[in-house]
Amino acid sequence: MLVSVIKGNLKLSPETAGTEQRQEQPEITAQPNLPLNQPEQKPTVSEQTPPPKPPEKEPENKPQTEKTATPAQPSTPSAPVSTPPVKPAEARGSIYLIQESTKMLVKVNRNLNANTPLTDSINTLLAGPTPDEIMRGVESFVPEGSRLISARVEGSTAVLDFNQEFRYNTRGSEGCAAQIKQIVWTATEFSTVRDVQFLIEGQKVDFLSEGVTIRNPIGR
Repeated sequence: MLVSVIKGNLKLSPETAGTEQRQEQPEITAQPNLPLNQPEQKPTVSEQTPPPKPPEKEPENKPQTEKTATPAQPSTPSAPVSTPPVKPAEARGSIYLIQESTKMLVKVNRNLNANTPLTDSINTLLAGPTPDEIMRGVESFVPEGSRLISARVEGSTAVLDFNQEFRYNTRGSEGCAAQIKQIVWTATEFSTVRDVQFLIEGQKVDFLSEGVTIRNPIGR
C-alpha cells in the first residue's frame, strides 16, 4: 500500500520504477504479516513470580536423635555401723579342783554364762585350772579329752552325758574317785541340783575304768 501511494505521487522513470520494485520486493516479503506503518512489536514476556516453594516436610520416619543417658553416679555407701556383740549375762559360780599336795577338793570362783550356768560350769571344770592356779599347786583329775555332750536337770538330778574318754583315768582308782567328786560337787553348787546321773554317750554304764560305780545318781 505504501508503495502504491508513493507511486501515485511520484512519476518515476521506467528504470527507476523497475529499480524500486526490485528493491521494495524483498522488503514486503520479509515481514508479510506486519503492517508497514506500525513499528514492529516485540512480544512481551511477562515475568511471573514463581509460587513460593512449600516448606519441605521432614520424613515421618526420621530417626530421633537419642539422648545419651548419663549413667547414675553410684552413691557413696555409708560406713557400716558396727554393733558390738551382745555380751551374755554373767553369773558368779564355782568349780572344784584338786589340791595337789593334799588331794583335797579346792573351790575356785568362775564367771559363768547366766543363760546356761550348769553347762558352762561343767565345761569350765573340764577346761582345767588357770596358769596361776597351776603355779599354786591346783590341778584337775578329770581325764584329758573328756567332753560334755549334753546337760539337763530332771527334778533335782543333773543328767550329764560325757564321751568315752571320761571313763578312762590313767591315775587309777584314786583318780577315778577324784574326778567323780569334782563333777558332783561342781553340779550341786546349784540349789536346784541334789545329785548327778552320769551317762556315757547317752547310755548308763555300771563302772568307770577302775571299778568306780556310776550306775545310779551320786550326791555329795
